[in-house]
Amino acid sequence: MGRPTATRRVVLPEGVEIREWKHSRSIRITFTYQGKRRRETLDVEVTPANIKYAARLRGEVLNEIARGTFDYSTTFPSSKHAKREAKPKRPHQYRIEDLVTAYIDSARRLGSLSPSSVACYARWARSRIIPKWGDILVDELTTPELRDWIVGLSSELAPKSVRNCVGLLSSVLNRAAADGIIPTSPLAPIKMRTVLPKKKRVDDDKIEPFNSLEIKAILDACTHPEVRAVFQFAFGTGMRTGEVIAIKWQHIDLVAGRITVADNVVSAEGGTVEKSTKTDSTRVIPMLPAARIALEAMRPVTGSLPGNYVFINPNTGKRWGGDRVLLSHWTKVLQETKVRYRNPYQTRHTFASMLLMAGEPELTVAKLLGHTTVEMVRRHYGRYISQPDGVILRGEYNELAG
Repeated sequence: MGRPTATRRVVLPEGVEIREWKHSRSIRITFTYQGKRRRETLDVEVTPANIKYAARLRGEVLNEIARGTFDYSTTFPSSKHAKREAKPKRPHQYRIEDLVTAYIDSARRLGSLSPSSVACYARWARSRIIPKWGDILVDELTTPELRDWIVGLSSELAPKSVRNCVGLLSSVLNRAAADGIIPTSPLAPIKMRTVLPKKKRVDDDKIEPFNSLEIKAILDACTHPEVRAVFQFAFGTGMRTGEVIAIKWQHIDLVAGRITVADNVVSAEGGTVEKSTKTDSTRVIPMLPAARIALEAMRPVTGSLPGNYVFINPNTGKRWGGDRVLLSHWTKVLQETKVRYRNPYQTRHTFASMLLMAGEPELTVAKLLGHTTVEMVRRHYGRYISQPDGVILRGEYNELAG
């Protein structure tokens, strides 16, 4: 092959050259990669169509270089630069969807999370995490991207929901870091209080108890006796919603005036499950008039029904299907009143705050709520007051009966 001759004077796209030799011609493109000028000859004939192809190829190369996705050995496998510039191949690439799915499956199989937590995580994975990050490789996630995502979530969801959703992804990334898949979690530098808008940082469990007039208005607005009874019982016992749903007649001692809290209904994948209480312990609550009135109203309705549950959904004649079903009735009832909306959990806060304001010791209230220590009561309701063992209430709290 002889020495190259001068290139013909034709108008060529930028970065495209025609190399002419004595017996042949070729097309070459030029570009800058990693600070060095590169020239690559294409194995095509010199035709107008191939000149356009060369221009398009050069444009694609420049775009890939700008995005950081250019692979020399893939685009120019025969080039002398291909081996020199080749990216080291990773032994395995982990997609976010695979890691999230594996984490939830592991928790489900080992029982390391409660059924309600597994169900909650599965919902967040399906609705928020996998649609957004599923196909992304875990080592390509960046802290700025995740911060922007959390800010976007906070504009749509309540703070507690944002924390639950981000908490799942955080657990997955922490496990990936522990397994050596990534050096550290890209979520680690992000502090939720610095990301959530200031007006949305208020705790979702903010205590906003109902007063006696509001309680009466809520109970009077209940059109179904079964609905009135379940809400009145919740006000009169301070029990969690799942505990109220799970209560059975064998847990009720009308003669001694005692209610034994032993079970809890929680959400799970495909429905609900019945399990032990949140603290895996039983407790006894003295029967205040509000609770007794509710129980006496339900005794002729459910006392002989199969399953032995105290409270039933009037629409189905069966045990309440879960807190979401009860929430729909609660929302409708409050819409009928002029009472400012608060969630059903405020019945528990109402019970606790009313007892404390009447002078009941915090240790007593902690035991009634099912807390193992007084720390939660101190944090949410007021100063700690010592109290000897035993639960003896100082009043009957008729206001809770509506």
